[in-house]
Amino acid sequence: MPTEIEQMWAVTARQGELRAIGSALTDRGGILLTGTTGVGKTRLLAASLQRVAAEGRTVVAVGGAGGPETGCAENFCSLAECLDRLESVRRHSDPARRTVVGFDDAHLVEESAAHRLYRLTASGRVAVAATARRDAALPTGVDKLWVERLVERLEVRPFARDVVSSILHGRVGGPVDSATLERLWATTRGNALILHELVEYALTDGSLRRVDGRWHWDGLPARPPERLADIVLLRLRDLAPEEQELVNVLAVAGPVEYGLAERLGLARAAETLDGRDLVQIEYSGRRVGIRLTEPLTGAVVADRMSGLTAQRLRLQLADAIEATGARREDDVVRMATLRMAAGRVPEPAVLLAAARTAAHRRDFALTEQLCRSVLGNPRPPRDARRTSSAGPAGGGAPVAGPARGVAGADNVSVAGEGDGAGGGVVTADEARAALLLGRALAGQGRHEEAEAVFAGALAERPGAAPYGLPRDELIAAVHDRADNAAWGLGRGADAAAVVDGLPAGLGAQGTGVRHGFHAVLALLADRPDDAARTGRTVLPGEQPDSVVVQHLLPPAAFALSELGRPAEALALIARHARDLGGWHDDARLRCLVVTARCAFAQGDLGRVADTLDATGRFATPGDDLRQLQLALLRSRLLRLLGRPAEAVTLLRGASTLRVRRDWLGTPSWTLAQLAGALAEAGRPTEALQTLVEAQAARRDAPAYPLADDALLLEHAVVLAHTGDRSGAACRALEVVQRAAARPATALAALHLAVRVADAPRAAVRAAQLAAGAHSELMRLQCDHVVALTRSDGEALEDVSARFRTMGAVALAAEAAAQAADMYRRDGRRRASRLARAAGARLLAETGCALVPWADPQEQRQPDRAAPLTSREREVAALAAGGLSNRDIAARLVVSVRTVENHLYRVYEKLGITARSDLGGALQGPARNSLGRAA
Repeated sequence: MPTEIEQMWAVTARQGELRAIGSALTDRGGILLTGTTGVGKTRLLAASLQRVAAEGRTVVAVGGAGGPETGCAENFCSLAECLDRLESVRRHSDPARRTVVGFDDAHLVEESAAHRLYRLTASGRVAVAATARRDAALPTGVDKLWVERLVERLEVRPFARDVVSSILHGRVGGPVDSATLERLWATTRGNALILHELVEYALTDGSLRRVDGRWHWDGLPARPPERLADIVLLRLRDLAPEEQELVNVLAVAGPVEYGLAERLGLARAAETLDGRDLVQIEYSGRRVGIRLTEPLTGAVVADRMSGLTAQRLRLQLADAIEATGARREDDVVRMATLRMAAGRVPEPAVLLAAARTAAHRRDFALTEQLCRSVLGNPRPPRDARRTSSAGPAGGGAPVAGPARGVAGADNVSVAGEGDGAGGGVVTADEARAALLLGRALAGQGRHEEAEAVFAGALAERPGAAPYGLPRDELIAAVHDRADNAAWGLGRGADAAAVVDGLPAGLGAQGTGVRHGFHAVLALLADRPDDAARTGRTVLPGEQPDSVVVQHLLPPAAFALSELGRPAEALALIARHARDLGGWHDDARLRCLVVTARCAFAQGDLGRVADTLDATGRFATPGDDLRQLQLALLRSRLLRLLGRPAEAVTLLRGASTLRVRRDWLGTPSWTLAQLAGALAEAGRPTEALQTLVEAQAARRDAPAYPLADDALLLEHAVVLAHTGDRSGAACRALEVVQRAAARPATALAALHLAVRVADAPRAAVRAAQLAAGAHSELMRLQCDHVVALTRSDGEALEDVSARFRTMGAVALAAEAAAQAADMYRRDGRRRASRLARAAGARLLAETGCALVPWADPQEQRQPDRAAPLTSREREVAALAAGGLSNRDIAARLVVSVRTVENHLYRVYEKLGITARSDLGGALQGPARNSLGRAA
């Protein structure tokens, strides 16, 4: 039974540490808990003392370590007083019955008391449980305890992201949206004390609240709460003047380079603060950066700082950056933002250069701010802009057509040449700012506003680009406008008209944009054949790495992969992409991502890993799109390797990135992959809840069949792992029908359907889909389907060996288990045992889990959740997560009465009577470390 202290939400996630402490107090001379301030050392110590006291051991404590709830026999004012009493204690014959001495802050103990404690511990008369600050020097006697291995030393670390998720879910009693989890973790960095204070404050003031059935938090208020600020400042109370100055610089400016700290005379302060874990040193190539360890520290320090001090530091840092030559791409951004924050607005040319860099880094909020400064339009309040984040499809005026002003869009007028009282764009710099503003608005999901700005800035002028803009800037703006029309507004025809309306005489750049965008529109319309045909027609006449190649090659190769010809796609990439270092950043990223996807389709996981490394080498700070694609590719690799828990961590972070949807990924697609990984990791309730979130995101986006089918396929994965095998097969077979133009997706869906349930004529359909495919993975999937439908044990063993050679160990273990089952049915017991043993060895070697439908123990156990329909399962999962019937109805877009009816049938089918029983009923049987039903 957990003790009262162990039930505190900040201790529940420390069960591993509690077991280690208990073992050290039993088998050794005790435990020394070290860590930074606020990680939870004291609470962990109190929980440990309470646990050993409950076991019948004598526990004495010093100071605050021994509150009445710990069950201590005595509580002393000082360690010296405690040791005086313990001098008469004799050595116990059973080491596990020694008296336990618990105390906080071992680094503050006097040397004489520390030596006495060492002697008592070394003689076997007492066991020690103590805490110490990690960066503090310990008395010699305490040091000798762990150096001589008389006690164990355990580092108490901040909570990881997934632990913060489980803690928060337990505290609020319901599902928490992914953005809130990421925001809380980023703000607290897992510091237990700060996390506890922040969550309790947010619950009290209502900023952590339920929205559409999920708990949501917008972030810190403008002024951090007083108590939380005081706790943060406790760590800064004894700083030297130079250390405080550096903390102030980091608070007002964010991370800075070590060279700038040197220029400001603060290099030594950086070293000492690093030793105290107040700052972190980050290395990126030849660059060395410094940032505050806890972001909340910066918010608190900046809030308490004098306005004059903040202004002085910002201007000093801006001058220091300028004195170094402002050589790096983001130096201009930092100089501009620092001077603007200090009340010194830079020249329009500087603001525009900073806006370009911010847009390149996809910091669209900053891009908007900088562009509005150039245009002289103050940024409107957030509430005034909220209603214009238009969603999808269908509504509004057509994109292509006569130019029009944008007086209705944030009161910004960019059309015309000084027409009307509203001013308007009158210079090339203002035209550039307006076009960048359109891109920034689109990047923030404000698509109707963006289209209005684009339309005004790109007003037609016969024979010339607007305001004489260079061709590359005009092409980029037209591409941004078409992108916004297709992916933001769901108007593919208008997007095509925008691209086709490019002025003549733009050369290869204009040709590349037209061909590339039409290939992307073909993917959007589920016509991969058209995209591939364009590539085959146009690319042979182009020089490698040309502008046309950069625009057209990625979507054309992607289409070939979807058509089941990844080898041809990889050959096309090898022929036309010779020097990616010279490509535009976005084009290079897309080419690398497509290369990795083609390598997946080929079953070449080694090449996938190499491509991921190459993608990482081209990374730039703040590049959310690259971060998203890397997370998606790595998580796919991890799932194939049978490591879904690691994939969950990556996908949780990826799901919070604010990246515009495009042909390589959408928010609903990312959430669906997270749901699939959660199901594979044995967390079915979370998987179902995340799946509902993905479906809600899908409703707010234009149709994209490829992403929609991927969501449906992940839905099938979730259902299969939660026991609804027939429902999973139905979803997968639906994808087979929908993806008729994409054999790779259709065969992947058929492969899943046959693995989880019987599928008539599956072998024939698999052979049809794989016919002519130049993909090792597709051939292997086809052979797996055929072997299952024919109940062929030898063929399944061969499939298992080939999956293992490929590196897909989870599928290899599944095929081995299926072979064993086929042999057992045929009465071939020895062959069954050998196949089962081979699969078990693979599971043991890799640590991956066997899928539930291939586990004979789980097949023999009645599945309580199996009778539920897919909709009943979704409703039950949301109810188990703490949502009310009204919240569930809003989330699923049904009536409250419908939800009540679903729950009534769920209770009847599962044989339960209370909402609190839903979670356990949906979880199914427990699984051990090898993935077997316990």
